[in-house]
Amino acid sequence: MGFHKITALSMTDLFVEQIENMILSGELAVGEQLPPARELSLKMGVSRTVISAGLVELEKLGFVEIKPRQGVFVCDYRRKGSVETLIAIMRYNGGAMRKNEVKSLLETREAMECLCLRLVLEKNDLPELEKLSPILDGIKNARNADEAAEQVFCFHHELAIMSGNVLLPLLYYSFKPQGEYLWSLYCKRSGIQKLYGIKLKLFTALLNRDLDSAIAQTHSVMDIAKNDLGFYGA
Repeated sequence: MGFHKITALSMTDLFVEQIENMILSGELAVGEQLPPARELSLKMGVSRTVISAGLVELEKLGFVEIKPRQGVFVCDYRRKGSVETLIAIMRYNGGAMRKNEVKSLLETREAMECLCLRLVLEKNDLPELEKLSPILDGIKNARNADEAAEQVFCFHHELAIMSGNVLLPLLYYSFKPQGEYLWSLYCKRSGIQKLYGIKLKLFTALLNRDLDSAIAQTHSVMDIAKNDLGFYGA
């Protein structure tokens, strides 16, 4: 295992983080125009080069829109944001997720996983499905909640790969930190063996080629989580 140089955030990163926080807290409202770069430079004590680079990054994240000869305006990040925007939101919350973000993630995962299960059974026979067994053992034998959550992610990510759909594993991997965070919370509350039992039941349905049962289990797990958002989200 190598050791890597510890580096501080650049002035541009600090500028971006401050503007993100002002937008996410509501201090800067959607549609509001930011002060000109010269004024921001004086107020925040950084160069105009830092301001310009930071605004470009904020536009990529969907937080602002740069309109030539008009100025910079706060955007509705729901319309122009990306997975990186979600990461910025979680950073603002100290790594936690708010209830509406948890609900949105669960709804997205539910749709993805039901599609994934259908494709997996269409394209894989029993020997291929049995390759998931070691990952299940990894859940069962996990030493702690975080390790179990990581194995659950691997289980579903492997299913996404087996689906044959090019985008599903990429999309699923994009939500890796958030997915592991939620599974870890569940595991700390209900225990590793309960989590293992849920995934074993799903695996058994797949081995039996019982798509209806597999999808019903997925809906059931997601419904329970969505009805208990107070535990998973702030």
